[in-house]
Amino acid sequence: MKSFLFLFFAFCSFSSFAQSKELKTYYDNGALKSTYVYSDASNYEVKNYFDNGNVMESGKFVNGKMDGIWISYNTNGTRAGEAVYHNGEKTGDWKIYNETGSLRYKITYANNRILNATNFDDSGNSIAVTKTH
Repeated sequence: MKSFLFLFFAFCSFSSFAQSKELKTYYDNGALKSTYVYSDASNYEVKNYFDNGNVMESGKFVNGKMDGIWISYNTNGTRAGEAVYHNGEKTGDWKIYNETGSLRYKITYANNRILNATNFDDSGNSIAVTKTH
C-alpha cells in the first residue's frame, strides 16, 4: 500500500512538469521494480523488472493508452513475447516465445480482433494455422 501511495503522489507531482521526468519504484528488498519516463501525465515509457534485476516488460503509453511495441521477458532474461498496440488496441503481429527464445505462436490482430494464429514447433516450422475471417 505504501508503494501505491508513493507512486500516486509522485505521478501527480510529475504531471505539472513540461520536461521529461523519471520515476523509479523499488521492491521491499531494494531491487528496482519499475521505471517511468514521463513527457507528461499521459505520455510515458515504462519498464518493469523482476526482483532478480532482469527486465520483465517494456513499452509506452501515448495519450494514456498503450501504443507501439511492448516486449516481455522471462525471469531468465529471454524474450517471452512481443505485442503491438495502436491507440490502446491490439494490432499487427504478436509473438510468443518459449523459455529458450524460440517462436511458439504468432497471432495477427487488426482493430483489436484476431485475424489468424500460427503455432510453431521447436524447429520453427509452422504446425497449425487458424484463420478467423
